Amino acid sequence: MQEEAIHEIVRTYQTYLAGLSPEGRPIGNLLFLGPTSTGKTRAVEATAEALLGNPRAVVEIDCGEFQHSHEIAKLIGSPPGYLGHRETHPMPGQQVLNQYHTDSLKLSFVLFDEIEKASDALWNLLLGILDKATLTLGDNRKVDFSNALIFMTRNIGASEMSSLVSPKLGRY
Repeated sequence: MQEEAIHEIVRTYQTYLAGLSPEGRPIGNLLFLGPTSTGKTRAVEATAEALLGNPRAVVEIDCGEFQHSHEIAKLIGSPPGYLGHRETHPMPGQQVLNQYHTDSLKLSFVLFDEIEKASDALWNLLLGILDKATLTLGDNRKVDFSNALIFMTRNIGASEMSSLVSPKLGRY
């Protein structure tokens, strides 16, 4: 696991505990970049285990399942009027998001895994979640993400990673 990632999770959680998290937004929005198998997802699971007692207390959204815009219906449900709209249940409903809340800790972990695979439609939904802590489902119900830590992972190769962090004199 990456030391900087853990430090940032702790800092974000301490800000939340101090009551200093911005209102109307998620507790924190964290992006973890790195090559495959470097502990990005494991850092989220370890945090859930430490705080909620369960490494599976993470609502995980595999962005690879949302590579085409029509697949968004799997996430938010189909709007009324569409064939099968009653059978398509939204993935991250409020009940799912709150399932690991306790009396003493109202905290959710949401992981958008491999966001580089997401369609533009998912990116648009994600922007609303990151900015306003709200997701509007297909049936117009709202899901509140203001008690959530939002994690995003992106697989990036070692050469891509070094080119991102290496200074480039005279190059733009």
